[in-house]
Amino acid sequence: MESQQVRPVASVGQAASEIEDALSRNQDRVTQLSIVLASAIEDAEQANRQKQSLELRIEALEEDLRKHKDALLLQRLGSPDGLQTSCENCPTCGQSLPDGFEITDYPLTTEDNVTHLEKELGTFRSMVLDAAHATEISHARVQRLREELEGLRAAIRSQKDALISPNSLPDTAALAERLRLEAQVDGLRSVRDSIESSIDELDSLAATWRRNKESLTALRGRELTSSDEEKIRSLRSSLVSQLEAYGFRSLVPQSLDISPKTYRPIHEGFDLGFDLSASDMIRVIWAYLFSFMEVSREYQGNHPQILIFDEPRQQEAARPSFQQLLNRAATNGAAGSQIIFATSEEEDDLASMLAGLPHQITSIPRGEKLIKSRTA
Repeated sequence: MESQQVRPVASVGQAASEIEDALSRNQDRVTQLSIVLASAIEDAEQANRQKQSLELRIEALEEDLRKHKDALLLQRLGSPDGLQTSCENCPTCGQSLPDGFEITDYPLTTEDNVTHLEKELGTFRSMVLDAAHATEISHARVQRLREELEGLRAAIRSQKDALISPNSLPDTAALAERLRLEAQVDGLRSVRDSIESSIDELDSLAATWRRNKESLTALRGRELTSSDEEKIRSLRSSLVSQLEAYGFRSLVPQSLDISPKTYRPIHEGFDLGFDLSASDMIRVIWAYLFSFMEVSREYQGNHPQILIFDEPRQQEAARPSFQQLLNRAATNGAAGSQIIFATSEEEDDLASMLAGLPHQITSIPRGEKLIKSRTA
């Protein structure tokens, strides 16, 4: 490849008329760019104000949603059905409403309000992402215009200096322009290298994404093996039998099942939730933990065969339920598992419930700690 020849820089006397024409064009361009820049700055400020307004609206919606969720939780825990939220402000625009103003004769329920607010929040969060993108573009445009304006002003200064220089000297404006263009070329090359590097990285990520997508697609089409189904049946059987023994009352234990996707207890296709009392939820936790231990031991799974309970008798679970839990723990302990309980139950009551069961008990006097610092 032949090297390019560098054109020599003309003297001021030779290029005087060209310098004057370029100076005139640059001055006109500066005037035009100043007007465009002022408009771009206003657009950027407007985009930023719009983004801030949306963020404030999201904060208000999140606070409103939190209050409605609190009200819904109170209702589900037994609060009177007539619990009302404040209607002093319009729930849509936030403006205050005159006394006695009726929004509707058929107001939304608390559940409907929660659903509506969640959808509205999703919409506004999408809007604020768009606004942030628009703000970023506006600021980038302002920055580009300022850089172009700064370059024109530097060229104007060089051209003015050249016109008052001796005619025999080289055209300093042409030299300054050449240096500016060389710097711009170097900057563009750097940007090109950065883009090419980013493209290579994106190609790698795209290849990884395609592999992951193919793997996920293969998993979706894979049926559970007969062994998998047998393990799930054993898990359900253990769970149900324990709940019956523990005195589970919120639902019929036999109506519960194990989800083949999440392996969690479900009722009529849904995870167990507010349908359970607090004490029955504790019973489900007991049963679920022991079910996994037992099924893993039966099928040589990866369970470490150790369970640690800290105050398992929460929500004042009935004494017979707790005694059945201790019986289950003793059975698993005899099968080779290790179950550790930390409880503040009275020692005499605990001893009576453990009578006849294989166990080891360590009593820690009140005020003392099980783990003590080592003394010198």
